[in-house]
This record gives sequence, C-alpha cells and structure tokens, in this order.
Amino acid sequence: MWDKEKYKTVNISTISETLGIPASTLRYWESMGLISLSRCDNNYREYTYSSLLDLSDIYYLRKLGISVKAIKEYQTFSLEDSKAVYLNKKTELEAEINSLSNTYSMLRKTLNLMDELEYIREHPYKESRPDIPFLLNHSKLYDKEVWEKHFSGQYQFAGVRLGPPNCEWVWGWAAESRKPDEELAWTFAEGDRHFVQFILRIDVKDRKHTNLDEAINYLKARGYNIGEIIVRYITIACEGQTRWDYYKAWIEII
Repeated sequence: MWDKEKYKTVNISTISETLGIPASTLRYWESMGLISLSRCDNNYREYTYSSLLDLSDIYYLRKLGISVKAIKEYQTFSLEDSKAVYLNKKTELEAEINSLSNTYSMLRKTLNLMDELEYIREHPYKESRPDIPFLLNHSKLYDKEVWEKHFSGQYQFAGVRLGPPNCEWVWGWAAESRKPDEELAWTFAEGDRHFVQFILRIDVKDRKHTNLDEAINYLKARGYNIGEIIVRYITIACEGQTRWDYYKAWIEII
C-alpha cells in the first residue's frame, strides 16, 4: 500500500490541503525555481512523492524565516554550508528573542503603572512616598543613546515643581541608575517629608491646561501647605474632547 502511494501523482489542491500551504504559494515557489514539476496531458501540475519531500523541506526552511532566495542557494549547499545557515538563523532568533523579552518587560512595566493610575483614581490623595530618587538633565536630548534608554524603559519623562518661593518646574529623565558623565537636574531630599498621590493631567495642545490647581486647592482647603510636586509620565489618552498626558504624581504636604 505504501509503495503504491509513493508512485501516485496528485494535483495542487491535494498538496495544498495535505501540507497546509496555499496553492498561490506553491505556484510562487515553482515560479522561483525552488521546485520542478511535470505536467499531465491537460497541462495540470503533477505532484509526486519526491515533490512532497522537496516541498516539506522548503516549508520547513520558510518556517525558520529563511528567504526564498537563500533557499534557492541552499539547494546547492554542502553539509557544512547547510549547518552555517542554521547557525546564522539561530543567532538571528536569539537576538529577536532578547528584543522581544525587553519589549515584553517594557509592556509589563507600563501596564503595572497604568494599574497604579487606576488605583490612584479610586484612592486619590493617599499618602505615598515618591519613587524617583533623582532626575537626569535633558541636556542630551538629541543623543541617540538617551532615546535608546528611553525606549528600553531605562529612562522615563519626569518632572518636579520646586517648592516655594520659586515654584519652578524642572524636567528631566527619571532613571534607574546614573553614569558619572550624566548631569543631575534634581535630587530628592530625604527627611521627614509627607506626600500624597494624585493623577496629573496635562493637555497635549495647551500644556498650561492641567488639573494641578484643582489638586492644590483641594489640599489647601484642608489646611495643608504645598511643597514639591513630583511627576512621572505614564501614558497618553483622550478624555472627552481633550487629549491628555497622564502622570503619576506626588504632592508634598506641609
């Protein structure tokens, strides 16, 4: 029975269904010279047992992400050349896995921060300690390495509104660590200090339009003076007709 199957010829529909490869892809591979087929009297393609084996090899290599051009060259490779192809692909995949791992880590970090925003929205003005020990200066704003760190999650946009009397804003990068050549823009002063959390919203089109005064007035009405205000950028989203930048924020109460 098995020998009969080996000598049987089938059409493109049968091969397509058997291997799960679209007929259009099979025709393309043939047009690119990856496989040679005979034709029956009515000019239909005939697939043999040998065709099936060839196609399974091609399909396997394509599943590995190896290009059609490389597969065409692969068909003339020695055993050593073939192994080199697999080793090169292994190196590429390891780099992709590392990149995906970093992307996944960034995504989880962002989702965790968004979960925190939801918690703060439900529990506003709860006492909490800022998690930003320092800010790095934006002096290297057009430095490629700086943006690579931002995209990898090592740097985040952050800012501090200094306490009275000047109440000026200082913006920089919230970072996990600092190199000797990275200039500090601000450092958190330790001590017996008290902060409450809230969500700062800044209008993307008009950055003077925020909910900061609302938060300050709420706390002042309860007898507090305001010190430093520390913010960490989380995400951007629309609410009503306005597009807002959302920040996790801490207001120092005195």
